Amino acid sequence: MKRLLAAALAATMAITLAACGSTAAPAAGSTAPAAEAAQEEAAPAAEPTGKIAVIRNMSASDHTTQFFQGCIDEGKALGYTVDTFMSDQDDTKMQDLMNQCLNKDYDIWIVSHANEGYQNELVSKAVEKGIKVACFDCGGEHVPGVSYTSQNDRSLSEISLDAMIETAKAAGIQEPVPFVEINILGLIVPFDTRHAVIEEYEAAGKIKTIQLISPNLASDTYSQINTAVSSLLKQYPEGQIGGLWAASSGFLDGAIDAIEEANRTEIAVSAVDISNTEIQRLVEHPEYCCCAAVDPYVIGVVDVRLAVLNSLGVETPETVVLEAVKVSGEDLTAEDDMSTLANHFEDFGSTDLYDTDEIKELRAKFAN
Repeated sequence: MKRLLAAALAATMAITLAACGSTAAPAAGSTAPAAEAAQEEAAPAAEPTGKIAVIRNMSASDHTTQFFQGCIDEGKALGYTVDTFMSDQDDTKMQDLMNQCLNKDYDIWIVSHANEGYQNELVSKAVEKGIKVACFDCGGEHVPGVSYTSQNDRSLSEISLDAMIETAKAAGIQEPVPFVEINILGLIVPFDTRHAVIEEYEAAGKIKTIQLISPNLASDTYSQINTAVSSLLKQYPEGQIGGLWAASSGFLDGAIDAIEEANRTEIAVSAVDISNTEIQRLVEHPEYCCCAAVDPYVIGVVDVRLAVLNSLGVETPETVVLEAVKVSGEDLTAEDDMSTLANHFEDFGSTDLYDTDEIKELRAKFAN
């Protein structure tokens, strides 16, 4: 994926007190009425609720930026300051970040993509300290009292694969549709879940994998994917590759460029996860038939609400699955971005999920 710098944003609360007004008598001969200029004391601002740490085991991307922004906006609305941390998909760095946050005065953790082998241990330590935690797309055994959110990864795969198959068949390709998969297995739990759907589709005779391209995240993924796809296009002439599917849309940069450089736009492309980059790509590249997605901003909002409800003593579910939608270029215009997707799809930009009376009351407290 592109390694762009993502700014770590922090929201701070300010407490202001208005000074009392003074009383003055009118000057001699003045026609002004003799009245006191009384001023009402301004009500003090609500005290801050606490501090949130958002700790994400992913690289910088539009998706990460939107997820962080959802956490920041909802946290601020509920009276919290929010700090964000990113490990660049380095599990060792992720563990270091979680351990560092254990030694700071955070009231809430939002943990994203912590993997099996350390997630349970470190989240358990946080819970033992009284920190309220919500986890998104995390591996390993669940910690009691913690809500674990995820996208409906089965649905994400089905939506994107079905679109790829339908587009390829409309171009004259027969089932099983020969396609290229870009994925990394055994490292990121959702990617494994998405691959399991591919195995089911293969068993059902819907698709046939020509090659699995697994880039090394520690080096230049663009060049790796671009080179691999370019090589395949030379090996398989037109009509022998019906589609290309990516477990993450962040893998598409090198793939789309290779397809267009080879003038192989007959190949149907689909992927998972939406961002501003993907919206523009869907509009500009007709071969990109579908991006299946859950709004990452909404994911951040929901995770914060769950952890805050937990802090208020409200029982929250162990697992929460967020439903996916199909996004295609036909739905969008060049003027669209993540902020306008709410005009086309429900639960983009905002959501009523877990917007309970307790959350509404807390939001009203900090509305000013």
